[in-house]
Amino acid sequence: MIFNDKEEVLIVKTSYKDHWSIAGGVVEEKESPKETLIREVKEEIGLDLKEVKFLSVDYIFDHDYNHGENLQFIFFGGILSDNEIKNIKIDGQEIIDYKFVRIEEVINYSDTRTTARLVESFKALKNNLAVYLEDGK
Repeated sequence: MIFNDKEEVLIVKTSYKDHWSIAGGVVEEKESPKETLIREVKEEIGLDLKEVKFLSVDYIFDHDYNHGENLQFIFFGGILSDNEIKNIKIDGQEIIDYKFVRIEEVINYSDTRTTARLVESFKALKNNLAVYLEDGK
């Protein structure tokens, strides 16, 4: 989760999903979740994150047998300055748009499970702790 100085979260629209999400991606071989975040943010929006803070891990059950069970990690990537926001670069192919929205507005852009995960992670950030979730709860 990356924010602007208005406490709005940065969300991205990918070309391959029907909803918005946050920058990030899938762990590659011999790569930690933290390393994945730093690499994916650089690839997706062109920013170099220096410090990140773990906020949550969400265990996703394989309800539909299509994607397999998995773990979704959320980290706090900081608060961007106006200059850093101006340096956001999207490729127009994988990431086709980005915007900042209030955490309460994420439900208007994302799927239910992602929204629940982001809301709980935001609470963890505000309370200076980390949380374990299962299917966003």
